[in-house]
Amino acid sequence: MIDILVYTDGSPEAGKAVEFAVTFQKHLRARLAFITIRKGTSAGEVPPPIGEPVPLETENQMPEGIKILFQTAAKAARMGAIEPVDQVKIREIPNGHIFVCRASDGGRVPFYECFGHFVDILNQKIDQNQYKLFIIAIAPPSRLKRVLAQSITRKLALDLHTSLLVVRGGGPDSRYLVCADGSPSARRQFPLLKYLLPAISRPLELVWFKYPDAEPALVEAAEHCLKMASDWLGTEKKLGRIHRLSGPDRLEAILEVAGDESVVCMGASLRHDVYRRMKGSLPLQILAQTKSSVLLAKLPPEVDSEFFQKPFKC
Repeated sequence: MIDILVYTDGSPEAGKAVEFAVTFQKHLRARLAFITIRKGTSAGEVPPPIGEPVPLETENQMPEGIKILFQTAAKAARMGAIEPVDQVKIREIPNGHIFVCRASDGGRVPFYECFGHFVDILNQKIDQNQYKLFIIAIAPPSRLKRVLAQSITRKLALDLHTSLLVVRGGGPDSRYLVCADGSPSARRQFPLLKYLLPAISRPLELVWFKYPDAEPALVEAAEHCLKMASDWLGTEKKLGRIHRLSGPDRLEAILEVAGDESVVCMGASLRHDVYRRMKGSLPLQILAQTKSSVLLAKLPPEVDSEFFQKPFKC
């Protein structure tokens, strides 16, 4: 079972995140929740009706956040993620509102409208409900949106309390490229990929970049990681191409292999926090420049260590 929190703001990009999440739900034992976050407080808005049935068709009469959630619920119902719904009951929660729909498998699907600081609100919900993956769609870097997009993705990569999927060019049926160099952060991906593997339709491709002057111990660790991952994926009949890259620029080499329509899988850096914030890590650089989607695993190191010492089994 994996619990997934999905961000929506009513934009076309947000619709891609919803589609990705619903695909995971259909292939995994996944429970979904949706959230939209507004700046400031709800004091400046006319409150929505509380505790009484509200038809979804009245979305244009609702405050902006509830309107977004009504549209998302309608989309989720069309995709089969929740049962068809005509009306909901809105309740107040600290810093916002909630309504709940019934999932197609009979479970509960909450829809949150929250007010406050973006990452702080997300971490509150993640800590309260133990969401294992957060999905958000952020447009690929462009001249006009680059600064804002980089700011959001950087904050999420550094400070979010769970794993992160940034949806861009790559979709559920795209190529998945797993960056596997044998480092603790790279190995951290595999427990998460174990959960997600049944929802990935294409063979996974493994990527390793070797610097010309790489130390023998690092090369040995990378080759061991590639062998373990290859054996596991081969057993699951999900092993694709293995890319052994080299050259002067690791970032450019990985970006070239990924292209614009894949899902690049990486583990969060384990470097000291000050180093990551001041200099940046490879995942931060990839997030800042790629037009592909990025899956960033942030599972605890102790979970990764125990898992990686055992044979890979789903």
